Amino acid sequence: MSDGTYVRIQVEYRGRLGVEVGLLVAVDHLRRGGRLSAADEARWLDIDDWFIEHLPNPGFYADGNSVGAVTWFKQPIRSEMQLLVDEVCGLLTAYGVAHHRVMSGDPGTIIYEDEFQVGVVPYERGLQTPMPRGITMTPSAAGSKRAVAASPVRHVLLDADGVLQELPGGWYVAMEPYLGERAREFLHRTWKDELPMLAGRGDYLPVLAATLREFGVEVPVGDVYDAVWKNIVVVEESLEVVRRLRRNGYGVHLGTNQEQYRGGYMRTSLGYDELFDVCCYSHDLGVAKPDPGFFVEAGRRIGAELGTVLFIDDTARNIDGARAAGMLAEQWDLTQGHEVLVELFAKHGVSAR
Repeated sequence: MSDGTYVRIQVEYRGRLGVEVGLLVAVDHLRRGGRLSAADEARWLDIDDWFIEHLPNPGFYADGNSVGAVTWFKQPIRSEMQLLVDEVCGLLTAYGVAHHRVMSGDPGTIIYEDEFQVGVVPYERGLQTPMPRGITMTPSAAGSKRAVAASPVRHVLLDADGVLQELPGGWYVAMEPYLGERAREFLHRTWKDELPMLAGRGDYLPVLAATLREFGVEVPVGDVYDAVWKNIVVVEESLEVVRRLRRNGYGVHLGTNQEQYRGGYMRTSLGYDELFDVCCYSHDLGVAKPDPGFFVEAGRRIGAELGTVLFIDDTARNIDGARAAGMLAEQWDLTQGHEVLVELFAKHGVSAR
């Protein structure tokens, strides 16, 4: 029976939940970063499988932990579990990851409880801290990581337009109310004007406004932008593939060419920053696809060797750029159906089922 206090062993860097990362996830960050020796990885997988079998998985993880809860052990920790906790702490020490033990009678608002632990929503959160060298910051899967550990692919990088999302009817149809038969001409012109902004150089809205005026459109630029550029439908089947990949233990990331306004809309209104482990927007990276530099910088931000990342995009030249950088890459778009996408993953030993 618990003595009314709770304990959490955590490292000294904060993850995307704004709290210090717990010890089990911290060791898995080392595994994802490729830092564990073969013997230590094998032992970690044994320990992790033991916890999967004996420690219940809180229900708030079912939707990716949208509430941002963390778990604390009840005191006293069962003897067999304590021995494994001590061994995990030893792994962190061996790889130079500082950690400490925190005790509290009131660690947050309790939303889950079982005989071993409580899940709480913290009263306070901080900012995510920069990741220490050799740490790959992605959440751990609820199930066994053995399949991922045995696969050469540890991460999936997904394009947005044509892979995760679409514009109903397409760009030309969206512009026709403003430009009629000149919609195609206008879009090809403004897409060319937009290229520097995709790499973070310049402000797109004034450029778009000037081109609209040139084509005789009197509607305010903000109204056109909202009606066309923000006219995004996120495809539920693609989201489900993302969720499956994450549940199966892969790091899942976004890699897309966007100028700052559309990228910002995708981050916040579409919730991509919460959905993906790392989001790589070209305007933020300072380089756009198909430049191999985009993929090199994306790999750096993910914290992974490029050969362990599989990139999915609907455009052939972007696939070529990824491969030139050293990533695995496959071309796919929504018109092909998601079963084809799942088969492409399987070709690389990645389970998306």
